[in-house]
Order: sequence, then structure tokens, then C-alpha cells
Amino acid sequence: MENPYKAYAGEEEITDKGELLLEAYKRVIENLKLAKSAIEEGNVKLKAEILSKVTSAIAVLQASLDFEKGGEIAENLNKLYDFCMLELVKANARNETERIDNVIDIISTILDGFKNALKEKK
Repeated sequence: MENPYKAYAGEEEITDKGELLLEAYKRVIENLKLAKSAIEEGNVKLKAEILSKVTSAIAVLQASLDFEKGGEIAENLNKLYDFCMLELVKANARNETERIDNVIDIISTILDGFKNALKEKK
């Protein structure tokens, strides 16, 4: 079975883009955890600031999808990013940490998938 990330990104781009993606996903997860803590502490301003940064980061990830190369993988990622954005809007409006947990789970799964794909490449 062909490595899905390799099919999406192309052989020569895997290391550079792959490492950047891994770092982006890690930072999104870190910030989501901070936003969750801010909600738990009642710090509405910090929560809003962090969630704004996270939604911007996810928007950048979504905008960087290459549907021509990525095909079904890019389409599925696009749908996941849409869902994450909706969950974050609701989490921000309702102070619902469960919705942040949902996004952490999704982004963590994507991160793990890309980690595995990069390992297969090496």
C-alpha cells in the first residue's frame, strides 16, 4: 500500500513539508490545551485569544490543501478542518471544553497519521 502522505505531497517534499506540518499540529494541540485551561479558570479573554489563533492556524492548514495532488485525502482533511472550526466556534461561544477535546482528538489523530507516514518514508 502506498504511503498516503507520499501520494499527497510528493516524494521530494515529504521531509520539509512533513516536519512543518508536524510542528503545526503540535502547536495547535498545545494551544487547544491552553484554551481548555483558560475556560476552566474562567479567563474568557485568554480563551478567546487562543481560540482565535487556533482557528487561524487551522484555516491556514485548510488553505494549504492541494486537492489536485491530494485527492480523497485532501477532501477528507478539508471536512475534518471544517468540523474542527465549527467545534471551536461553539466551544468559544459556550465555554465547552468537550468540544475542544473533540478537536484535540481529531488533530492528534491527523498528527499520528502524518508521523507514521513520515516514518514509512525514512
